[in-house]
Amino acid sequence: MQRTTYPEVQGISLYPLTATRQGTLTSSVPTLLAVSHSIEQTVMHHHLGGVFFAGFQRMSAFLPQANRFKLLASRCQKVYVFGIADAPVPDIPNLEYVYLNEKSPLTSEWFIVFSHEKFSAALLTRQIGEMNSATVRQSEFGRGRLYQGMTTFEPYIVQPAARLLSKSVGLAEPVFFSQGIQPPSSTYIQEFSGYMERANARVINLYQTLDERTRSLERMENIVRTMVSRQAWENATDMLDAGAVVSNQSKRENLSILFTDIEGFTPLFNHVNTDLLTNLLNRYFNILATTIYQNHGDVDKFLGDGMLAFFRDPHQAVQAARQIQARLAVFNNQQAAHLGIRLNTRIGVATGECVITRIGSTDRREVTIIGDAVNIASRLQSNAPSSSIAIDEITYQEVGMPLAFIGRNVTLKGKGLARIYVLQPDESPAPEVQPVSGAGND
Repeated sequence: MQRTTYPEVQGISLYPLTATRQGTLTSSVPTLLAVSHSIEQTVMHHHLGGVFFAGFQRMSAFLPQANRFKLLASRCQKVYVFGIADAPVPDIPNLEYVYLNEKSPLTSEWFIVFSHEKFSAALLTRQIGEMNSATVRQSEFGRGRLYQGMTTFEPYIVQPAARLLSKSVGLAEPVFFSQGIQPPSSTYIQEFSGYMERANARVINLYQTLDERTRSLERMENIVRTMVSRQAWENATDMLDAGAVVSNQSKRENLSILFTDIEGFTPLFNHVNTDLLTNLLNRYFNILATTIYQNHGDVDKFLGDGMLAFFRDPHQAVQAARQIQARLAVFNNQQAAHLGIRLNTRIGVATGECVITRIGSTDRREVTIIGDAVNIASRLQSNAPSSSIAIDEITYQEVGMPLAFIGRNVTLKGKGLARIYVLQPDESPAPEVQPVSGAGND
């Protein structure tokens, strides 16, 4: 493998040759890659046997092009690749690496020079900066870099560049051709057009793939939103916006817990068609969840035929419970008339300090509510009469000890004797009842 450092190479620069022509342009790497590949493709397509010079600033930038240059070297008389030796390079027959030192002017220039009687071209540029973008992938050759320079087929620029490079690597004076010979620029233009068409096709394909993935993510987002509580969704959204990582941070809050359960659901499950029961439960839970949200609460989870929700204001929790029972009375009358089915629901509401946290396995964790109030709400629901509401002493005091709730002493499992307050179904008017989608007839 030829790896040579030529002394004369270290002091030359090709970019000043662009001063002989007006209209140098600023280009991005993708554009210059298109130009470079088109010149290379033209040379390979026509098996032109000239000497091909290419400067990549650094050998690491050349590596992604190595396979392409292996084919190019098999078609040309000789290929020279210039760059700083910052990475190991493959041994390619008929290709010689010319190593630049750090102070060489060519380390800031990206160039291609090829001179032949049938086709001559030069790409002469220098790096002038980088685009300010946090999304630039620096691992890809030159991504984000900006270059100033030009592409030309004119012999009065191509020939001096070829002469300068040939001399610097010890080649004999190259044979040049008169300016009267016009290079077949149409061939290059065809190659360039073909390259851009292929690049455009790849862009279109990538766009279509991105569009499909975006739609898929939107569908997944809609599905996931129905599977987690609003609290969990908002927490995840806030963390995403802030660029935070998922943490196990927990917080304590005073919450009012609302727990529901359908009385006599097991016999109903055993005797009702599965599809009918599923449809009925979905409409039933739509009533419950919608009412919870309308009263500024959140659904923590659905538990078979039960539901766990929470509020930061006990007044809203009790208001929601009363509205649920009023709406279910209408819903049950409709289902009883058409299907002979009633979903009589017991509701328990308890208030106390709870912990909002994320628990689960390493693969899946959920935001959930932990606290004594959760257990008490479940016990209250179990002790409530059919289609009624039971609240604990703390909630009763917080909402102003409403006369409609009748106190009684009961024994709560695991809690012993406790004072609870029950609102009977015939005393459960729901102020500001609004129609709920899904509560009507099938």
